[in-house]
Amino acid sequence: MTRWRVAVALSLLVLQFGWLHLAWGASTIKAWGPLNEIEAAARKEAALVFYVGGGFTTRQTEDAMSRLFEERYGIRMQWNSMPASDIPVRVITEDRTKQNIVDLVFIGFSGNYTQLNPRGVLLSVLAPSTLEKGIWWLDPASVTGEDRDWLYTRLPMSPSFLINTKLVPSSQQPAGYQDLLDPKWKGKIVVQTPAVGGSGSGWFDATYRTLGLDYMRALAKQVVLVKNPSESPEFVARGQAAMAIAPNIPRALALIEEGAPLKFIHPKEGSHFSESGISLVRGAPHLNAGKLFMQWFYTREGQTIFARTMPAISVRKDVPQDALPEGLRYVEGAPFLRKDIEDMRRPERTAELRTLAKQIFEEGK
Repeated sequence: MTRWRVAVALSLLVLQFGWLHLAWGASTIKAWGPLNEIEAAARKEAALVFYVGGGFTTRQTEDAMSRLFEERYGIRMQWNSMPASDIPVRVITEDRTKQNIVDLVFIGFSGNYTQLNPRGVLLSVLAPSTLEKGIWWLDPASVTGEDRDWLYTRLPMSPSFLINTKLVPSSQQPAGYQDLLDPKWKGKIVVQTPAVGGSGSGWFDATYRTLGLDYMRALAKQVVLVKNPSESPEFVARGQAAMAIAPNIPRALALIEEGAPLKFIHPKEGSHFSESGISLVRGAPHLNAGKLFMQWFYTREGQTIFARTMPAISVRKDVPQDALPEGLRYVEGAPFLRKDIEDMRRPERTAELRTLAKQIFEEGK
């Protein structure tokens, strides 16, 4: 048999048995094994414990997934919400003392990569559903690559601009970031200070490399800073500002529901993007239940329930966005800006970025 025929035959085998053995980058990733065996073991474990950082799920999301898993598999879920910064400490302590409680954690990439991953306390996620090709807006393992110990749960893209439509007519609506430097907007743009945690810092971290520090210094002369993330959409709704950068999305949506003349805009450079993921813990007391959940979570059914109850943009292309207002939906091919992986690899980088933002937006004015 010629070499090309061998190659074709091997390709067909990969397609036919892809759930067992799929190519990933330069290496080959193997799935966990027969799902029927995992499911049978999971039913015997009959429980699943999560640690969840604030904002990574909603009560509706937790209730919907808990109902399905208990009805379908006899598995009861326990959700433990806490500040995201507390999760790595608890997981590491449990691992060190061999008093494991948690199975799965919803956590940002920085905490995962700088604290949990270096200590080897996580397991590779090899659920067959996560190895499918061609169905993702954002591949669950696109940042972690071959590690696969942290996977995106959704496409957490936030419209970067919020305008007051009574103060900003359609002919003057900003198409991109350069438009914000127009002198007519000086003092009419509000942003939560990027020097502290919140929507402002998340926006700065995701955009400063692409936009450049010179741009940030010019923008700093245009904006008014507020301390609380919820203040920026309130300023715009009351007409105290014409627009906001990186508005607090839940508060903006609530104001829109109340009738405020607000509109989200995705700048042409791309809206900013935050990190939101899930990991499977080494020593998980309910390991098979955790595997079963991860397999289900990335199916169309799992992502549909998750996306509609958050509500959020699924990482899967085939999940409807009908639960989201039109201004929050993702359009295929639209760019987005996200935090550089090199910034996320270094634990000290967060403090450095807060100092940099303070120098630009507070001390440099």
